[in-house]
Amino acid sequence: MATLSPPEQAALAPYLERVTLASGQVIVQPGKALQHVYFPINCSLTWVSHTAEGESAELALVGRDGLIGVPLVLGGMTMQHTVQVQCGGQALRIGADDFLRQLRTQGRLHQMALLYVQRQMAQMAQSIVCSRHHAVSERLGHWLLNNAQGANTRELRVTHETISHMLGVRRESVTQAAGRFQAAGWIDNHRGRITLKDTVGLSTMACECHARSQLESQRYLQQLAHLGRQNDGHVPAVASRESVDTGVVFTPYGMPSEDDDSAASDLQKYVDAYDFAPVGFVTLDAQGRVLQTNLAGAILLDIQRSQCQNHLFSDFLEVSSQASFAQFHQEVLKGQCRRYCLVELTATAHRRAMCVRIDATADEWGVENRMVLIDVSEDTTSAGPQSGHWSFQSADAGTAPGAWPS
Repeated sequence: MATLSPPEQAALAPYLERVTLASGQVIVQPGKALQHVYFPINCSLTWVSHTAEGESAELALVGRDGLIGVPLVLGGMTMQHTVQVQCGGQALRIGADDFLRQLRTQGRLHQMALLYVQRQMAQMAQSIVCSRHHAVSERLGHWLLNNAQGANTRELRVTHETISHMLGVRRESVTQAAGRFQAAGWIDNHRGRITLKDTVGLSTMACECHARSQLESQRYLQQLAHLGRQNDGHVPAVASRESVDTGVVFTPYGMPSEDDDSAASDLQKYVDAYDFAPVGFVTLDAQGRVLQTNLAGAILLDIQRSQCQNHLFSDFLEVSSQASFAQFHQEVLKGQCRRYCLVELTATAHRRAMCVRIDATADEWGVENRMVLIDVSEDTTSAGPQSGHWSFQSADAGTAPGAWPS
């Protein structure tokens, strides 16, 4: 909402009403026509799928950067899943017919809604991978952080029973994991309420899906901001704006505010951990070109970080290592699992040639190779690096690094 221009907001505001939603409240029933579209302000909503036996699982979480009513954006009228309130709070609501008319008359609103549909599809795809491959404690860490960010709060009024239904696991498993989190000082766990005390510590337990979710959220907000600047030069989300007709306040998502200081600080710690890590992080595209690197990675490659893009990673390797790395790169993208190899970097004017170990994992789409580079020259001095030869193992063997930092 906040990325729309003032005239666009003025056209939309008369149709919006502020509503208070209670935790556990069902606002959409499967198979029934959508009556309203919801935009969360300080609450979180969830898509839930139920089996014939009464079991359930969360498909997607909707926070203050999203909406409930995706089928209307795509030309449908009903949802096949239940939508219920996860963490109670306030939301903006608009009638389904009014929303459809606004989509037809406001092209930018329609484009923004489609961007959100794309983001939600990515979230649902990631949740499938998460449920199949990550431990309960890792998933719980991600779930708590995701809900807190979506509802813009550190206190979640939710029971272990509810969380177990959302994750599709036994309640006892949730209780055991929450107990470990409390013992570590990351959360304060009471009956029906969980308070996040140390989100940085909790993030160390969360699965890699949390870092990817943060990155995807950042990309989505950047796309919204870019779209908001198009055509009229409007600079979006620079301040809260209030409609004199309805009293609706459009609050920018992700902008610094008194309530968001702690969240911004936590995100900055993630950025700092990536930028100033003692090992090199380098991301390649499918063709082996460098997309991104942290400071240590730029030093290892002896390039300026701001000019790292479009360099072929193989150009930094000794000729004897290039063919083996090309094969390794393709193996990582096809297998989408963590692997490692040894290669030799060529000498530069600022450093000697060195042997580095590369641990890597593909992104969820298999189009990016995310690598950790570690200088192991001293470890191979006596025997010499095996340039041109490489080996790999599955992450299950315990040889791969942890989750990719955001």
